[in-house]
Amino acid sequence: MEELTLALPSGRVAAEVHGPADGPLVVCVHGLSANLRAFDAIAPALAGAGHRVVAYDVRGRARSDITPPGSYGLGAHAADALAVANELEAETFDYIGWSMGALIGMLGASLAAERMRRLVLIDHAGGMDESALDAVRTGLNRLAAIVDEPQQYVDAIRSVSPIERWSEHWDAFYRRELDRIEDDRWAPRTSRAACEEDIDDGLARDWKEAWRTLAMPTLLVRCTRPLNGGFIVPEAERDGLMARAAQPALAEIDANHFDVMTHERTVAAIAEFLG
Repeated sequence: MEELTLALPSGRVAAEVHGPADGPLVVCVHGLSANLRAFDAIAPALAGAGHRVVAYDVRGRARSDITPPGSYGLGAHAADALAVANELEAETFDYIGWSMGALIGMLGASLAAERMRRLVLIDHAGGMDESALDAVRTGLNRLAAIVDEPQQYVDAIRSVSPIERWSEHWDAFYRRELDRIEDDRWAPRTSRAACEEDIDDGLARDWKEAWRTLAMPTLLVRCTRPLNGGFIVPEAERDGLMARAAQPALAEIDANHFDVMTHERTVAAIAEFLG
């Protein structure tokens, strides 16, 4: 694994690259308030199969630049994903997006369909159940925390988290959010304002129209366990995407919106789809 700082037109992003330098590129983009650690189960598996895999912190999150208000929005992040591929000198690439990253991927597909070979959407397709959306918004409250040491932050999140299969994966995931501040304390560096700008943009879009732009083979990985009593991908959204995308495939996983990222069936389904 190689750590990189990529200078994009919009700002600098922190990235990690796995796998052989001459392998076909896979660009991985995380969810609303997440970070590149989300792909720690998926990236090594794909790298072992010969892919070159890049995961990065979206602007405003973890160790990437916090840019000015108005510089976010899913279209801007889609342009960033294409710029990441440019920086790694890949004319074509596969794309994996989790949650908000899936929405970014759909917009990227409409911007540069000829460059995106295959598209993987992990548990997001557009419209959400209201109770699931409430859980997403509530999760942003952690970004106001100030703690004496990182484990205190991780333990507090774990005590209320919907994650059923907690592991070192999630310890590392939440620790990456933190930065040392004054008085030798710790606070999340991820910007709540950036997250709110992005979630508002996503809610304002007509994703049914985006489904029709998906000309490439598209895999929807859908969770069958709810989040806060609702689904990020309700059945109607699943069925709508499957009817409108040109070459759709579906993998339904017995996991919730978080546990899907470490589930062995998720990893296997994506590896098989990408080939």
